[in-house]
Amino acid sequence: MKPQKFASEFVGTALLAATIIGTGFMAKNLAPDSPLMQLFVNGAAAAAMLSVIIRLGAEASGSHFNPAVTIGFLIRRAIKPLDALNYIATQIFGAIFGAFLANAMFSDPNLATSTVDRLGSKLFLSEIIATAGLVWVVMAFGDSAKTVAKLVPLWIFAAYFFTASSTFANPAVTIGRVFTTSPAGISANSILAFIAAQIIGAGVGVLLFKVISNSKK
Repeated sequence: MKPQKFASEFVGTALLAATIIGTGFMAKNLAPDSPLMQLFVNGAAAAAMLSVIIRLGAEASGSHFNPAVTIGFLIRRAIKPLDALNYIATQIFGAIFGAFLANAMFSDPNLATSTVDRLGSKLFLSEIIATAGLVWVVMAFGDSAKTVAKLVPLWIFAAYFFTASSTFANPAVTIGRVFTTSPAGISANSILAFIAAQIIGAGVGVLLFKVISNSKK
């Protein structure tokens, strides 16, 4: 993988993870008794960061920043398997590094791990839906970074509120969120179900693209 692609995917995913985790710390500090405000702030910050990094990384790497997106392109044979593997590994390391950055900014131990259990069928279904919508948007408008930078943040912000999981929709960031005590974290024993749901969601997103958005092409 070319260095600029590695750098783009690593830095972009790190910034996204740091935003979500750091906002979790900040929202808890500023509004400890307002779960709604915490959710709103977290969703707004994640959406804003997505808009920025999608535009910044579009030319260098295509702005995946998410193994589910990379898997979506792999299913469509729009990326080679080895390149996809390199993208996914880079995204995971970037997300973990982003967690360490957020921990450092809020004086949380870098070797911390989350104890927030997120288990249950409603969360599994939520992650399928959240990820499917995200991948569908990217597949449908992937040739326009400007459009993706507008619609992906809108989808994610909406999904923060209409899904029971508050939309992780990203296997790499899901792994990164293990390494923190932020309220945005997730325990290690919860991530396998989340990642499985996200992979299923990626497939559903590609299917929706092929059946609906790409039906006349």
